[in-house]
Amino acid sequence: MFKISNNDFKILQKYKDFATYFENILQNVPRRDMYYKDKIRSIMYDLLDYIFRSSYDDNKDRLNYYYINIKSNIAFLDFMLDRLYINKYINENNLNKIGYDLVEINKMVTKWIKSKINVC
Repeated sequence: MFKISNNDFKILQKYKDFATYFENILQNVPRRDMYYKDKIRSIMYDLLDYIFRSSYDDNKDRLNYYYINIKSNIAFLDFMLDRLYINKYINENNLNKIGYDLVEINKMVTKWIKSKINVC
């Protein structure tokens, strides 16, 4: 029934590790910035949704659409990460780790979807 498994899909595993770590970091965000915390969570779920959708689809146009949305969501998370750092909700070590993970996920998704588009 399912096209992918958690053990075989490295991007999904990397993203799950990233999301778990980032979720723990979000616990430091105070109530007054609850909007941003909820927005980050929403974008993280959207990103996961687009990764799943692109794994099931072979249409080039839809893959390009998912690719653009994945890239824009990663850029948005990067922007929000900077905001969390500026407001001192996270420290520099957390910023570097999450930033590194985002770059790695970005590279993995780019290679994966570009290879899917070329195969179609």
